[in-house]
Amino acid sequence: MTRKTFTSRLTEIVHLQAQYARLWLRSRFRRITLPPALKVVTFAVAGIAVLALTGALLLLLDLITIVCRMLKRPFLRGNFRQAPLIRKPT
Repeated sequence: MTRKTFTSRLTEIVHLQAQYARLWLRSRFRRITLPPALKVVTFAVAGIAVLALTGALLLLLDLITIVCRMLKRPFLRGNFRQAPLIRKPT
């Protein structure tokens, strides 16, 4: 299986799951008799929670990559980077 077909199948599966999730949420919110203001507040809090979770995961990923780099090469060689010496043509 090539990478292109794998990603196309994966995106198709994700789209189908998103459609089913939208239908399920729509059917759930039709049954619930909440005031519209409470629904708006609930959606806002859920959106903020998703953004906070995404930010925390990105921060964790950054920390993991920094630690991996430090473990791979803990000390840099020398304090300053030196330009390579240019050879003169003979």
